[in-house]
Formats: sequence, C-alpha cells, structure tokens
Amino acid sequence: MKGKSSKLRAITLVVAVNVLLTAVLFEIVLRVQQQLGPIYDLAVDRATISVELSDVLNHVPAPGPDVEAGGIRKLDKPNADGCGPKLLFLGDSFMQGHGPVDNIPYYVRQFFQQSLRRELCVFNAGQSSYSPSIFVPQAKKLIPLLKPDSIIIDVDETDLWDDYYRYRHLVMRDAAGSVVAVRPTPLGIWFYDGLVKSTDKTLYMHRLVSKFYFTRIEFPKLYDLYWRGKPNDNLWLSRLSEAEARRAYGTEIAYFKTALEDLTRTVVSRMGTADAVVYIHHPHLQHLGAPGVVFNNIVADTVREVASRHHVRFYDATEDLRTEFGAEPQKYYIPNDVHFNAAGTRAYGIAVAKYLAATLAH
Repeated sequence: MKGKSSKLRAITLVVAVNVLLTAVLFEIVLRVQQQLGPIYDLAVDRATISVELSDVLNHVPAPGPDVEAGGIRKLDKPNADGCGPKLLFLGDSFMQGHGPVDNIPYYVRQFFQQSLRRELCVFNAGQSSYSPSIFVPQAKKLIPLLKPDSIIIDVDETDLWDDYYRYRHLVMRDAAGSVVAVRPTPLGIWFYDGLVKSTDKTLYMHRLVSKFYFTRIEFPKLYDLYWRGKPNDNLWLSRLSEAEARRAYGTEIAYFKTALEDLTRTVVSRMGTADAVVYIHHPHLQHLGAPGVVFNNIVADTVREVASRHHVRFYDATEDLRTEFGAEPQKYYIPNDVHFNAAGTRAYGIAVAKYLAATLAH
C-alpha cells in the first residue's frame, strides 16, 4: 500500500512539473510573440488602436504617419507648392479609400495633373462610417482650418442607415437645430475599454484567456443587445421597392433629408456660395443591373432634391459608371463587399475628376 502511495506521489509530481514547465514555456512563447509581432496582441492600449473616439465626430483616425492634422489622409505625396484651387473631400469609407493612391482625391488630382496640366490642392477627410450628421460638425471644423475653394461631399446608400440608426441618438444640436457634435458610440467605448482591460493582467496566459472571453463571448452579447431592434443590413432600405420603402420607412427617409438640409445650409453658409459645394453619389453593384436584387434610387433622389433646393451641384456617377463598367460591373467591386476594388475606385475617381473639370472651369 505504501509503495503504491509513493508511486502515485511520484506520478503526481512528474505531472505537476510537466504542467508547470509547459505553462512557463507557453508564457514565454506568448511574451516573445508579443515582442516580435504580435501575432495576437496581448498588450492593447489606446496607442495601438487605429481609430480614436471623439466627443465631436464620434470617431476619428488616430494620429499616425498616414494621417495629418484634422484627420486629413496623406496621399502618395504632398500637394505641390502654389497648387490650387483647394478641394476638400468629405465622405465615408468610399472616400477614405485603401491607402495613399487608392482613393478618389488621388485620382482627381492625378487627372488634373496629367490631362489638364493643373496642380490641384486636395484634402481627403473621408472616414469609415461617416454620414451627413457627422459631416456637419466636420465641415464646421475643417472649412475655417483649410479654407477650401470647393467642398465635394460623397453620399451613398449606407448613409441613411448610419444617420438614423447609428448616430441619431448621439447627436447634439445648437439652438437653431444644427448638429454641433456626434458623441462616441457607447458600443465603441465598451469595446476599446474591454480590450484594454482584458489585457491588463500580469500573466500573458491570463491575458490570452481574458481577451478571448471578452472578444468571443462577452462583447458579442453586448453587440447584439445594443443593435437589437435595428436592421442588421445597412442597405436594407435600398433593397425594397421605392413604394414599399417610402410607405414603411418614411420617418427614416425624412430624418435623412433633414440631415442633408442641415449639412447643405452649413457648408453653403461657410463657403459663402452654393457654387463652391458639390454633392457626388456612386452606384452600388445592385444599381447596375447585376443579377439579384435591384436597388432603388431613394438616396440619390433625396440628395438631388436637397441640392436643387439650395442651388448646389449634384453629380450622380451611376450612368457614367454603367457605361464604363460595361456588361460585367462585378469586376469593379470587391467580392461579397459593398466597396469598389482598385479598378472601381479609379473609374469613379476619374469620373468625378471629369465632372469637376467641367464645372470648376465655370
């Protein structure tokens, strides 16, 4: 009996030592990958997050080598000395683009350089998930800072969802009813705070378990709770027939129109003339006759109506891009995504450049 007990203790000791050694080795591996990569970040802090929360603009790009003051995104090279006129571009991820040479302002500047021998000053203030509600305080901030000669604002179908469901309850207005700020989304605060807290542990193994639990279990529950009762498709309204959309979602459309009215009044008053303001709109694949659901034109028609009322120019690139893309428009979009690929962005950028070349000359 005594021999069996000793053998059991020996086995237990061997197992315990092996578990301890494995744990120590795993801890070392986690710390090394953090220093060399990291492959899986276990030391999250605010400085490592590419988007910062903002009390005025909801979220802004974090300062870095690709972002200038005011959230202006750097292109492949700075604007030339003595360039002009100065064009400020506002928009969401379609305007933001995918780097210093895959975005609308880059292609506009390039077109003017190569085709017209003119050096424009362009400023790309596009940011993912921005919409007219955020464009209002953004314009109030950037127009006096940059003093542009013209402001070009890209509006698309996702903006209606963003305005009504993402930002409506976060908007702050002045006495006249104009938006002065869009507060940070609570979900974003919870996510960033949760990431930082989950990796604020002494042991990296503890950090791994804590972060995995937060990102895979805790936060998904918070996410579902926050968005409960809201459409989970930001293009939901565009997929309906126009009659059905206007009948079922008249309140959302009216709110979107109000946001556009506020934006238009804001930029026209600060630019000093309606001639200095241009709205642009790009098609989604479903606008171009692709198989499946065909999108309605409610967003473009709403922008056109508001622009016309204020004598502001509006360029809808749908027909020009329909011609440019030909029989296979899907080749110009990222598969299973709403965005243009590089070829689509280039085509849209050149289409916008040609429109501006014709209008800026007058």
